This record gives sequence, structure tokens and C-alpha cells, in this order.
Amino acid sequence: MRKLLILLCCTAGILAAGQAAYAAGPSVQAGTEQVTVGGKTMTVTTVRVDLRDPLLALEPVTARSAIGYDESFASIVERSQAAAAINGTFFNAYEKAEDSRYPNGLLVASGETVHSGTNQSLIWMADKLPVIRNVELGIRVTFVQGKQTSTYFPWGVNKYYGDGQTDQVVWYTPAMGRIIDYPNSTKIVIRENVVTRITEEAVSVPGDGYVFMAGNSDNNRNNLLPRVQVGDTVDLETVAKDAVSGEAVDAGMWLSAIGAGPKLVTGGAVDLDFARDGFDDPKLMTQANRRSFVGIDGEGRLVMGTMDGVTVQQEAEAAVALGLREAMNLDGGASSGLYAEGTVLTQPGRDLSNVLVVRRLAEPRTQLEVNGRFRPEFQGFIRQDTTLVPIRPLLQALGAEFKWNEAEGNLSVVKDGKTLTFTPDRREILVDGKKEALDTPPVIVDGRLYVPVRYVVESWGGKVEWDQNLYRVSLEF
Repeated sequence: MRKLLILLCCTAGILAAGQAAYAAGPSVQAGTEQVTVGGKTMTVTTVRVDLRDPLLALEPVTARSAIGYDESFASIVERSQAAAAINGTFFNAYEKAEDSRYPNGLLVASGETVHSGTNQSLIWMADKLPVIRNVELGIRVTFVQGKQTSTYFPWGVNKYYGDGQTDQVVWYTPAMGRIIDYPNSTKIVIRENVVTRITEEAVSVPGDGYVFMAGNSDNNRNNLLPRVQVGDTVDLETVAKDAVSGEAVDAGMWLSAIGAGPKLVTGGAVDLDFARDGFDDPKLMTQANRRSFVGIDGEGRLVMGTMDGVTVQQEAEAAVALGLREAMNLDGGASSGLYAEGTVLTQPGRDLSNVLVVRRLAEPRTQLEVNGRFRPEFQGFIRQDTTLVPIRPLLQALGAEFKWNEAEGNLSVVKDGKTLTFTPDRREILVDGKKEALDTPPVIVDGRLYVPVRYVVESWGGKVEWDQNLYRVSLEF
């Protein structure tokens, strides 16, 4: 038996003029639902979210200071402009050192690996629908010197395995948010996919790059470090596989992901296997506590929920009673937190290292596909009936030459004898030195230049296609 008591609901707003409005009803619905499990009536607080809404985006958000720190649930929700949020994966909550409270599960945001791991994982796919599956996520790094290549699989992304692990090899992204100063290691600094520095000194992760850290073991000194030089180009690829079968999984189609577990529901039935999912803590396996979960209902909506005083077995049975087709457990106890549209529905008892957030967007977000390759790390938006996308993937696809003029504050792009010169926030564009007007000016957002995609692509004979259901712009050159 199930009873739904709506507490609040909201629409996701109005799309840009000229765009077909999405959805027939509210995209975010929060309430309490009563279910009966084993003859006992239980109350579950839930938030159901339709992630097909182009004004919503799902991603894990880490604490402000850096990965390894924690922050209040309310603070993360506020600065993330959340429409809804739930606490995320497990983390080292009891570490005394405030910089050592690392997350334990994998994290992917906007197509970028924030934290590697092996977990049952909620994944938001390119078709804008969520799935849950057991995956192992990492990266492949290839250094290129002319015709010679050297490929490595780092132990992890944005992790640290301790001072004693001198053989460790770790990949750090700007999301790490701290100085990389771990002792007895060599840091390889990469900017715009080129090795720019190799040092044993402390370094910052550049905003336009990464740091590849190798412990100074004999193995790394003999077999890795001599193969990497300043000036090498670097190719980075996210790699994933099924954690049970080992079958390759295409992580290039992930928008975001968070790993936790154990799995609760598969195909509408209880699917609880602690050993399969890597759990052996009796507190989790047998004791009743406050629980948090995420799931997928029969309409393909994301469901986030919390409930009090239940075992994981009861949590799984309650998820089935709620009509969920898939579900998995998140961190619980004092970590459990749930929020929707201005109201904290479940208040955590501690600060958190990470939160799964449904962001409210001011402008519809668009996906980008270039020459048949989906690019989740690059997303655009719609402004004044015009789709703007980051110019970098366009330059890569065109093979164009480009130059930023610092004195004049503009970017010149040269291809096949034609030169376009863009100035941020100005509609005027120069085409081979002659002035033309754009419908919408280019803009810089978070350090990236966004340009009107159709104008740029068609200037060099490319084709642009639009998928209204996915809000995806596909480009062919």
C-alpha cells in the first residue's frame, strides 16, 4: 500500500523564447509517502525529479575548500543553486585531520571524472535518463613524443594513498582544489594537454590542466619518469567496466555519476547482496538507522529519499513498495540529508564531503556532439534564441589556427584562408576584416569563450542539427 502526501512542487521555469516548452507537469515533486513493509507502516520522505527538463542538471558537488574537506549541507545547497539535493557517497567522516575526509565512491560531474572508484553507481546518461549499475571507473593517460607513445593507468583520480606508497601514480584535476605537495614524489604539470613542467616541488593544479603525480619508487624512476618530457602532448580517456563481468562500459556517454551502494532494487524486485557490492560492516548490514537512497521510478524519474529507523533490508523493501524499478543506498545515519526548493526535508547531523545536487539553471543547457562524438565535458546554453557553445571543441574539430589578442581582448580564428575575429560581449564580428553583426554576442563563462554555434560552423561549410528532446546540437565538419 502506498499513500502520497504532496508537500510542495515546482516547475523548472520558462525556456528561452522560441524554444518548445518541456514537460506537461512539475519537474520536481517533494513529499512524504507511506509504505507498508512486513506489516509495518513506514514514512518515506521523497523528491521525484524529471531530469529531461533542460533547466535542470544533476551532478555531485564536493565541499568548497577541496576534496578531502567537508562543509555544511545548507552551504553546499545554497552555493549550488539547488532545486533538490541529497547527501552523497560515503566518506571518512571520523578522520580528525580536516583535510583527510575523502569520499569513498566514484564521482563524475559534467562528463569529468572527479573521483575514481568501484561502486554501485547512479549514472545520468546522455539520453538524460538515470541508470544504476556496478562499475569500476578510472582513466587512461597517454604521453606522445612524436611517433612514440607511453600509456599509463593511474591508481586513482584525486586520491592519495599515503606517504608510504612510493609506487603510487595519481591523476589530479582542478576539482582537487589544493596544492599537490605530497612528499617523495614527482609532479608532472599539464596545461592544455601539453606537459609544461616536471618537478618534485609542490605545485597547483592549473585551471586549464592537470597534475600527474608519480611516487619516487625505483619502479617509477626506471620505467615511467624517463618516458615523460616537457613538451609531450597528453591524451586523456575515461575508462570504465562492469565491476562483476569486466565488460567495457562507455563512460563517454555519462553526464554525471555517483557511486555508493549497496544495490537495493533491480527490475522492481529486492536485489541486496552485500558481498557482491563490497560491504561487510555489521552496522550497515544489520542495524536499523536513518537511511538515504536514490532510485528510478516507472516513469524514468530520479527519486531521492530518506527514512528513519530502518535496516537496509527494510529500505530495499520500502523502495519496491514506492514503485521504484531500480534503487541503491547512499551514506546514511548522521550523513542523511534531503532538500527541495527552499526546504530542508531531512537535516544531516554532520558536515558532508559531497552532495548529489539537482541544479536549477538560469538558461537551458545544451549537449554537444562533434563529428559523431558526444562531448559531455563541453556543454552549451540557449540565450536569446541562440545556442552558444564553447569554442575549443570547434577549433579542435576544424583544425583551425587561433590567437588571443590580449591588448584588444579578442580571438582570431583562421581556417582555409578565412579569418573570424570575436570580441566577448560584442555583437560585432570581423570576417576577413569586414564588420558583420551577430544575433547574440560571444561571452566568457568560467574562463571559456562561448560563441554562436551555427554561425561559426556554417562559416566553414559545416552542418548543424538540433535534437529537441535531448537539447543536443550535433555538428559535422
